[in-house]
Amino acid sequence: MARVPILSREDLAQADRDIYDDYERVRGTGPSVIHRAIANVPELLRVYMPISNALRFETKLDARLRELAIVMVGHVTGSAFEVEAHSRFALKAGVRQEQLDALSDFATSPVYDARELAVLRYSDEVTRRNHVADETLAALRVEFDEEAIVELALQVGFYNTVVRILGAFDIQPEKRLG
Repeated sequence: MARVPILSREDLAQADRDIYDDYERVRGTGPSVIHRAIANVPELLRVYMPISNALRFETKLDARLRELAIVMVGHVTGSAFEVEAHSRFALKAGVRQEQLDALSDFATSPVYDARELAVLRYSDEVTRRNHVADETLAALRVEFDEEAIVELALQVGFYNTVVRILGAFDIQPEKRLG
């Protein structure tokens, strides 16, 4: 059970319900559990959502690579919620199940191309050590321009924040019926 209330639209003050309405308009679904937890401080959810939406919908980084990076952050940090949620998004974006299954051995697995390896290595290093080796950055520069590298840095940094919020609030994957 989460350590903070998971708020519904009706739990919010009337003046704050537009946050959930905007969420649904942009994402086509109701707020996820992490957003419903952050809604305990509506003012912060208001400023959190624009960057969350921009990173999800307004970057040039290929969605497949973005989702691989996010799942790697979840994998490295042991965030079952993030791995489960973004594995679904990754598969929809074109990541293969065998690629998700090989994350523990990504550096030696033959299932990734050079671009994917560069993204995974970067995501792993930043998440584990908050530092990137010169060789890792050099590999990214072979595959991506500066804009894509900055977008990747923001994705990985943002999702490192997300997994820590999930962990702090003990938010676990929801049990699915059927």
